[in-house]
Amino acid sequence: MPTFCRRPAGLLALALLPCLLALLPAGAAEPRRPRLAVLVYFDQFRGDYLSRWEDLYGPDGFRRLTKDGAWFQNCHYPYANTVTAAGHTSVATGCSPETHGIIANDWYDRDAKADVYCVGSDRYERVPPRPAKAAAEEKDDKGDKEETAIRKKKYKGVSPERVLAPTLGDALKEATGGKGRVVALSFKDRAAAAPAGQHPDACYWFDPDGGVFATSTYYRDRPHSWVADFNAGRAADRWFDKEWTRLRPDLDYARYSGRDDQPGESKGVAQGVTFPHPFDGGPKKLKNLYYEQVYTSPAGNELLLELAKKAVEAEELGKHDTPDFLSLSFSCNDPVGHAWGPDSQEVLDVTLRSDLIVKELLAFLDAKVGKGNYTLALTADHGVCPLPEVSQSAGRAARRVLPPLLKAKANDFLTKTFGGDEKTRWVEEAIAPWVYLSREVMKQHDVKQEDVEAALADWLKKQTGIERAYTRTQLLKGVEAEDAVGQKVRRSFQAERCGDLYVLVKPYFLVYGLTGTSHGTPYEYDTHVPLVVFGAGVKPGVRKEEVTPQAAASILARALGIKPPAKADAPVPAGLFE
Repeated sequence: MPTFCRRPAGLLALALLPCLLALLPAGAAEPRRPRLAVLVYFDQFRGDYLSRWEDLYGPDGFRRLTKDGAWFQNCHYPYANTVTAAGHTSVATGCSPETHGIIANDWYDRDAKADVYCVGSDRYERVPPRPAKAAAEEKDDKGDKEETAIRKKKYKGVSPERVLAPTLGDALKEATGGKGRVVALSFKDRAAAAPAGQHPDACYWFDPDGGVFATSTYYRDRPHSWVADFNAGRAADRWFDKEWTRLRPDLDYARYSGRDDQPGESKGVAQGVTFPHPFDGGPKKLKNLYYEQVYTSPAGNELLLELAKKAVEAEELGKHDTPDFLSLSFSCNDPVGHAWGPDSQEVLDVTLRSDLIVKELLAFLDAKVGKGNYTLALTADHGVCPLPEVSQSAGRAARRVLPPLLKAKANDFLTKTFGGDEKTRWVEEAIAPWVYLSREVMKQHDVKQEDVEAALADWLKKQTGIERAYTRTQLLKGVEAEDAVGQKVRRSFQAERCGDLYVLVKPYFLVYGLTGTSHGTPYEYDTHVPLVVFGAGVKPGVRKEEVTPQAAASILARALGIKPPAKADAPVPAGLFE
């Protein structure tokens, strides 16, 4: 027997170790970590859009992501109130509204006896300050108020202080001792502030008062120089007196979506029902109305992408010893969908243009950060309900449920049932889907709250378009495990902020205005969104298992090699990384 065979096994292993390591692929001993995590939201991008129009996309946008990344086709929100603020916060924190507290865009504050906006604050100011001319224009603004979600609200500045759970940005700051850069950009303030976390390096959104990207004194006293320069260039003005026309005039849009003048479509922001849609500021040529037309079109997404490129270069994202995080929310798909509906030529067009946005973003990141040096997760904050009129034409039971049902008519029923007069306000406030009952009125009439809740719930489910109502008493006691919808309602319920009844409409019924559409239910058309993970270390392929977009927080944390946000409860899907 040769002498080397008589060596102790441990010594033999040590002797062979350098040879064995030389045979392994480079980097096998330690996975390569990306230097940048990118979280991309497309606001109101329903989960079926990626497959529905897949043949129309180019090779380097959505199709590059779905081919070279992991495409989770069965991705749903696990809660009921599927709206912008809840969705953005849930993805960034990895948990549901019951935990992070952002139950809606707006809710009623019983202590203040006033509606509050999720990120609105009077403790801080807008940066740069609101121009004086905007107040004068606002008086003449005749746009469709239902379709202009960035319209002025009753607050001065913005802060993330109502978010009760840490975000991925917060987790990165903690893991890197504050060195990792965190940048969040959006057209909507809530879609920037909620994902950014408590201490971002840059947080900006578009403000139609002046047509600039703004921040708040919560973050800093003056804009970054790269934002100030971008605003000074007046990039938002380039579309004035032009038109939004179809991207592909060679394409039969009606074949892939619907006719251009479907019943139920709105006129957007003085833009008309059919193509082409003007960028003219309405009859009075108002600049702030024009900026809302930019928002209610694909143009705003193009503008945001330009600012994102400036941010990556100026903040040198992906170039540091510690990893960085970029959150981008392309908001404009949402007002387009609200105005014309998911089966419209406008939504098809903004989606085709979103494909080009993704193509340009990926090419830019490849060039500036480097292939393999970033990991990107793409998702949406919610889906959308078809226009009731379109559903009716398809043979579905569908109708519009006017908002007064939840307040005025409900109050009349309670007055007749428990007493009072025309001045009695049993319903203190109603912000769909929540109804807030008056504690004072119930005390004055010496009735138990659970009795009032039960009576109103019973009455509501007999009304046209209402499926049922969940009461505060039910939600506090616990919902039956087999009640799948009730479990989603429970995950939307945060006791201090929610009302006393959650009102669930029937499928395809809509609590909204006379035209346009919305979202915010536990039904598939609202909960189903895309989730695609692309980049360093990701195992590509189509995935069929059910996941939640909230997994994105843990996924990107794993990619960066840091702990997920402290309250994240959506795990990394098995086998996602090589």
